[in-house]
Amino acid sequence: MGILDLMLGKSGPGEQGVEGKSYTLPKETHDFVYPVAVHREELEAFAELLEAEAAAPSLEEAGDLQAAFDGMVDGRSSDIDAGELAERMQRPRKATEPVIETWREGVERDIGVVYARPDTYDHLLAFVKLCKQRDEDDDDPFELPEDFQRAAALLKRVKEASDSKYRAVVHTDILPGKKYSSH
Repeated sequence: MGILDLMLGKSGPGEQGVEGKSYTLPKETHDFVYPVAVHREELEAFAELLEAEAAAPSLEEAGDLQAAFDGMVDGRSSDIDAGELAERMQRPRKATEPVIETWREGVERDIGVVYARPDTYDHLLAFVKLCKQRDEDDDDPFELPEDFQRAAALLKRVKEASDSKYRAVVHTDILPGKKYSSH
């Protein structure tokens, strides 16, 4: 058994007509990802969008949301829980923050490569949609930052990479947290 076998895992004959050896990497420490080329300014624009959304008063803070729901049903108590709704609206940001933070830490130059898990695009898209909805709502004080188009360009690039059949296997140490959860 060579040093490479110890580092990479079990080896076996090449697969799919490839000569040489194929390595089986431990699933606990490796994951399939999509490599995505990014510009540092896009990552900064996305980080700015995250900060703006977090800093803007939520609808719950902007007014008495529970009273509004209760008033919608002729003064009777509403089945809608304002606290639960507010928590649900924070989920997209909470799923997106560790991704952007890890990517920013990993890209030191103007252009770099980040790794997106299969569900990354869905989380980023949910956050961007939430921001656009908040921006379009006249009662919501949130406004899209000036650099929003750069954040949208990053989202588009992640989508294109995620639609590709090309995936890489990387060690989970360089990926954001555990697999994201939207729950």
